[in-house]
Amino acid sequence: MDDDLIEWAHLYALHALDDEDLRALDARLGDADETTRAEFDTAVRLARETMAAASSLVAVTPPASLRRDLLRQVSGDDLAKRRNDEQRNDERRNGKRRWQVAVASAAAAVVFLVGGVVIGRQVTQAPPAPSVTAQILDSPDMQSSSTDIPGGGTATAMYSKDANAAMLVMNGVAPPQPDTVYQMWLVRDSEPVPAGTMGPEQVSPTTTAVLQDLDGATQLGFTVEPPGGSSHPTGTMFAAIPLT
Repeated sequence: MDDDLIEWAHLYALHALDDEDLRALDARLGDADETTRAEFDTAVRLARETMAAASSLVAVTPPASLRRDLLRQVSGDDLAKRRNDEQRNDERRNGKRRWQVAVASAAAAVVFLVGGVVIGRQVTQAPPAPSVTAQILDSPDMQSSSTDIPGGGTATAMYSKDANAAMLVMNGVAPPQPDTVYQMWLVRDSEPVPAGTMGPEQVSPTTTAVLQDLDGATQLGFTVEPPGGSSHPTGTMFAAIPLT
């Protein structure tokens, strides 16, 4: 299943599609083969099951901007804003798909953090500090970038240069072989800097991580390394996500 349809699956699982999008999705699935439809259903099921499990265990502090927006709506102060919004409908429609994907990916990353790992200078099993994820989600410069993983699955990064951090979501990626780890590398000026490792027990159908101290990195790369990781890549990076 291609990256675009995976994004549709996440949006569908989050109930983030409007009627027009649902009709387009139905048409696309209607033209798809049986294998693709089955993969789509599996992606939706895994997303919903993970979100259901995480909802009772993970609470993320909402961005301050959300609180301000809600207060404006309750007080009625946004009546004038709604009038101005009518003049921006065309712009919103043009950008709707891009922002839907970004919001859905970010929301998925937040709820999936219950089963993820935290990556900074080292990896732990504790969930990331809500302040880090909130900073990424609330940053106006947040962007999303994805890549296919050889052997199956995808890796998506939601990152913010302002927050100097990124959230990684890997879907359908097989764990590394025994006695090996996946090692992440932040590439700055063509120089890879170690950014943490994931062992076989840390990689699940949906795996998440938070990376801090991007410090101008333009790429997030992945290699297979011995347990404990390496100071420099011992082989070619098997996948990389641009952070530009």
